[in-house]
Amino acid sequence: MEEFKGPRWWLYNMSTAGHSLFDTLFMVFYASFLLPPEEKIAEGMIQFISGETFWGVFTVLGIIMIFGRIVDAICDPLIASWSDRSQSKFGRRRFFLLIGGLPLALFTVLIFFPPIAATSFINGIYLAVVFGLFFFFYTMYVAPYIALIPELGHTEEKRLNMTTIQALFALVGGAIVMIGGPFLYDMLKKSLGPVPAFQTMAVIMGIIGAIFLYLAVFAVDEKRFSDAKPSQVPLGKSVATTLKNNTFLTFLITNMTFWFIFNTVRSSVIHISVTLMHGSEGDAGLYNICIFAGSGVFFIINWFLTKKVNKKTFMIIGLATFALFSILLSFTGMSFIPIDPKLWGLIIFGLCGFPVAVFLVMPNVFISEICDLDFKQTGERREAMYFGVHGFFVKFILGLSAATLAFFYSSFGKDISNPLGVRITIVVAAVIAIIGLLVFLRYPVLSEQKKESV
Repeated sequence: MEEFKGPRWWLYNMSTAGHSLFDTLFMVFYASFLLPPEEKIAEGMIQFISGETFWGVFTVLGIIMIFGRIVDAICDPLIASWSDRSQSKFGRRRFFLLIGGLPLALFTVLIFFPPIAATSFINGIYLAVVFGLFFFFYTMYVAPYIALIPELGHTEEKRLNMTTIQALFALVGGAIVMIGGPFLYDMLKKSLGPVPAFQTMAVIMGIIGAIFLYLAVFAVDEKRFSDAKPSQVPLGKSVATTLKNNTFLTFLITNMTFWFIFNTVRSSVIHISVTLMHGSEGDAGLYNICIFAGSGVFFIINWFLTKKVNKKTFMIIGLATFALFSILLSFTGMSFIPIDPKLWGLIIFGLCGFPVAVFLVMPNVFISEICDLDFKQTGERREAMYFGVHGFFVKFILGLSAATLAFFYSSFGKDISNPLGVRITIVVAAVIAIIGLLVFLRYPVLSEQKKESV
């Protein structure tokens, strides 16, 4: 078995920018495109689906998102099992990267092309189908992709290096969307109008993301760089064994709360910019620069700190600071804050870079460590199943956070004249993160020997 290094190592890690780009494109723009503020509708945007609340809790967009996340969650363990047990000559992980990349790009872009240019029930049906297919192909690509981490990185030090670089490229993919997207939209809006500008921006992003995705297909040759054998454990038994691992469950609950708060904040950036800071969609790009610039700086700082501080402590500090910064963010524009709202936002978004940097690196290291412990106990390599079950629950919580956001926006206000829903949503996310922090106090400190072969 050859050591995985050199240009192939870089190309594999660079593909993280691709799936990060599609995830960010979807999560950052779907709400502002499909359910824009009243002020933006007056400027030419279209509300493609109803904002009505049903039974006091559900909205159309929330129901669509929950449906998509259910499809996604079901696919996680299913595709994980297919990948773990695959005997494809092309590679049990690489095969899924090949067939999943282009459909993922296609269905991401189609989110921005509802068939009816008005509020319509037909758009709701269309978006439910497209959301479901987006999540299916996202899982088909990402679950096998991250399952390669413990297979290609044979020591904890190599895995930490790999996940750190992947986090940097995730930052690149997210930055392309969160910084370039708003600026590109503002530039296109002048000549095309708001809706075609959104759609053209999505197509351009889709092409860039697809190129990144296929770098890993060319880089990874599993026969040369991995000695992992196909698992013989059937789907049901594999899922049950994974869920009986108490160490994994403790980590899982905590990481779910991070994704709840992270998804809430990143999906709220445009609304925070417009309603709390009285800016524009283009201004949101500047605030996203602060998040990503802060993350980039903290990636470097954190890499050195991991030599001195254990992983558990890093996770606790990361979640605690994210909760604190989110609460401070909800105060933006309030009279008792003696700082200009835009400057206040720049500072808080920049500080959010620290917890984002922690949680874009450490979780995959934790799961890889748990996979090694499982292999010692069972003799089976089931990396994709652990990542798949993790994805099942994380994607459910992402759907829940999106539904929560839609509920509070619709029930309490998302407009400049009434931004209470925007504020409440961020505070609720902070409370959820604090609960996750308390759970993680029970996580055992496992081996920190980064150079020990695993």
